[in-house]
Amino acid sequence: MKSWEVFVLQVQQIKIYPLSLTLKSPFKTAHGTTLQRPITLVAITLTNGVTGYGEIQSFIDDQYVPETHMQSLQMVQRMARQLISLDFDTPQMVSNWLTNSSHLSFAKSAVEMAFWDAYGKQVKQPLWSMIGGQEKQIAVSSVIGIQDSWQQTQAVANNLIGQGYQRIKIKIDQQTDITSIKKLLAQFPEQMFSLDANASWSIDDIARLKTLDHAGLALIEQPFPASAWFEHKSVQQQLDQLQLSLDESLNGLADVKRAITEQTTRALTIKQGKLGGINQAHQAINLATKAKLNPWIGGMLGSGLGRAVDLALASLPGANQVPADSAQFDHYFEADIGRDLPYVHQGCLPLPEHNGIGVAIDWQTVAKYLIHEPIVYQ
Repeated sequence: MKSWEVFVLQVQQIKIYPLSLTLKSPFKTAHGTTLQRPITLVAITLTNGVTGYGEIQSFIDDQYVPETHMQSLQMVQRMARQLISLDFDTPQMVSNWLTNSSHLSFAKSAVEMAFWDAYGKQVKQPLWSMIGGQEKQIAVSSVIGIQDSWQQTQAVANNLIGQGYQRIKIKIDQQTDITSIKKLLAQFPEQMFSLDANASWSIDDIARLKTLDHAGLALIEQPFPASAWFEHKSVQQQLDQLQLSLDESLNGLADVKRAITEQTTRALTIKQGKLGGINQAHQAINLATKAKLNPWIGGMLGSGLGRAVDLALASLPGANQVPADSAQFDHYFEADIGRDLPYVHQGCLPLPEHNGIGVAIDWQTVAKYLIHEPIVYQ
């Protein structure tokens, strides 16, 4: 990261907006089906009047990660009471404080995101520039949830390929027909594809994995359960070309360091919400790149605010070898809380040019999807 310019980040008010965004259609994975997506907007206003925004990206239950949205929200409320009496010089100091204040990654990342946004607005720099990003056009991908039939999966894939996405990710489970996947890959040999098993396979599925080794896939995410470190490493060593990528196994920087030290897989899915914030994700990318692994930016069904952070992280050297999980703003939700968000052009999304995270909040949408009166600390 760049050297820090010191500004006093003294909190005057924290306002929390619990929301439930509606997806255009149910999004099914091996963990379950999502139609209503809990997203809590966190607004931190400093004593100089600057407001930064972050979001809690955890899910309603703990099927995907061991942290529910309610747990995250309660932790942010607890930290908010403490933050009112504190001040910081840089986002790095905020990150250090958060590390010692909670073990809940999504809660920490929401608060840190808001501080980064406020800090960038003060120093008049966009997030990607502050963290040392280099690319201004980010290659992106889109994700296909588990469909009712393979014919539907193929139809959605055809549509996304027509829209120019540089990678298509297909959610799978144990019932997925591997033969059909191989046929789709053969039909579009120039298109990058990946699969995401969301920890739904077992070591007994190694033969199925081996049949995909030379099929042309970019990678397959988390075939085995989160605790199956040995199984992932063992299978990765038996594959010539196919990269396995840990996701559910990575719930903090310590997990990333373990994966790198043990060379568990060749790729790592980096999600700043799961790792505890932008600073932690940045460190994870640097460490993985130095170890000659493939860190890439995964998605969380976040709003345009969260996806702008993902794009900034994807602009770091080595972080966009696999196009980021960041479809354009109108792909998933009926309405987004960000205003004037960009469209995908030639498979890329541009980095925001405005200072901080660079996303203006659409307050009409916030009001529409608010499920509880804003919670205010001051």
